Amino acid sequence: MTYPSVFCSNCGNDYPKDGIPYCCSICGGLFDFRSGLQFDPTQMERSQPGIWRFRHTFGLPPDLAPVSLGEGNTPLLWAEVLGRRIAFKCEFLNPSGSFKDRGSAVITAWLISRGVTEVVEDSSGNAGASLAAYAARAGIKARIFIPESASGPKRRQIEAYGAELVPIPGSRSDVTKAVRNAADGGSVYASHAYIPFIFLDMPARLTRFLNR
Repeated sequence: MTYPSVFCSNCGNDYPKDGIPYCCSICGGLFDFRSGLQFDPTQMERSQPGIWRFRHTFGLPPDLAPVSLGEGNTPLLWAEVLGRRIAFKCEFLNPSGSFKDRGSAVITAWLISRGVTEVVEDSSGNAGASLAAYAARAGIKARIFIPESASGPKRRQIEAYGAELVPIPGSRSDVTKAVRNAADGGSVYASHAYIPFIFLDMPARLTRFLNR
């Protein structure tokens, strides 16, 4: 199955039917969506957990079982700030404590659909912890590349989910360079920055916010 709705923003090449490339194999460009994803309220599957009610927008195989830890359905709390009514979305109530759990649920299901059993990712904290949690849920082995200076609590959270930590000396850019070297060597790079499918839950997030 190819994904003509996802293409290389540099040369126009469609996302391939095999593998999980984080960049275009032809020109090295980044993948993106050709147009916005479509949401149809009549296709909502209200029996599904959390964001999976909106799975018709995700472009995943229809028979794929959702990967979920109970992400989504976080409340809005209203308050007055500088004379205006403001809604605060309580995303810290997601399973790993981050809104990134929404994207991690989707990309983990996507990884399963392509037979992936091991991944690498780079993170300074939240994204790595989130992916580690969902990889554990799905039975995927994860190696998380982090800055050597990453905070102790985040390191322990990632390790608590069973992921392997790979501390990298230097800057955050050095961490990205190291994980991309691993990806270029054959590892699957489940990047929250480069893989477009991690943003497939965006319509669900926006719709939930606007409809509350």
